Amino acid sequence: MPGSIRALSIFMLFLSAATSFGATMQSKSWLLYEQGNAAFARREFGEALRLYKDAVAAAGGFPEAELGIGDVYLEDGEFDLARNQYEKAYSQRKAFSIDDSKYDALYRLAHLYEGQELYKLMEDRLLTILADDKHFAETPHSRLRTQVEKNYFDRGIDHVLLLYSFSDAFAADAHSKLGWFYYRTGRFSQSISHLLYSVVNRVGQITSFLQERDVDFQFSTLQDLLSAVEKSKELSDYALGAELYKDLYYLAGATFAAGYPRHSLVLWKLISSIASAGPFQGLSLKQIKSPWIEPLLRATLKPR
Repeated sequence: MPGSIRALSIFMLFLSAATSFGATMQSKSWLLYEQGNAAFARREFGEALRLYKDAVAAAGGFPEAELGIGDVYLEDGEFDLARNQYEKAYSQRKAFSIDDSKYDALYRLAHLYEGQELYKLMEDRLLTILADDKHFAETPHSRLRTQVEKNYFDRGIDHVLLLYSFSDAFAADAHSKLGWFYYRTGRFSQSISHLLYSVVNRVGQITSFLQERDVDFQFSTLQDLLSAVEKSKELSDYALGAELYKDLYYLAGATFAAGYPRHSLVLWKLISSIASAGPFQGLSLKQIKSPWIEPLLRATLKPR
């Protein structure tokens, strides 16, 4: 065998062995990671931490497992360690197996900061998520956000929901949280903007679900849609879990504070008629009788 061919054969054998070894290690790391998830679900946090760390060691770089380590630290009340882990996972965001998982790290950081009442840091992480929301970004060639708000003030929530549907679910929770935050910090115009986007997204998800089961399903008002939601436990649970009623309640509150009381009453009356709206049903009834604006949040400069 000529020397060059023999060298090439040896190289190919080495490459094949290296590829096989890499695949084996990757498979091992994912197995360890899933075992860590199972231990975490059983609340065996010490075992989960060991497995996540073993997964990172086996993979070399494994942002999903770094998030898992952060979750264990958070359960143990080690907030600084949890924050460091989430930041580390986000710094490895290009290595996530699913690209949108990078937002999980930012949401975890935002949740951590909210719990410590570090609202500016929470806001910063949520705004980082929204930087990727192409529907929300205003450019010289796109004023979609402005148009959504204009239609809301001019024609009401029903008209907005008939005109728009956004499917980028990765940003919905960020819009929801920022909408609440801006209401509670007196920035009512910004609150309305974010809450409209969150509501449009949630309604779009519900509509898609209903149309998968009935291709002819349509709605002309939010009342129609929520009546259909009330007939399905799965959808009722989704609406409550996704905080749709909370978003509608605070959208009404921000709208009232911005000087549009008739728009607010429409929303509060609707929420007050929904049995599955949880605490927001009763709060809406109180708002109808005597509207009020909630007090501003108390922010802290350092972790509690």
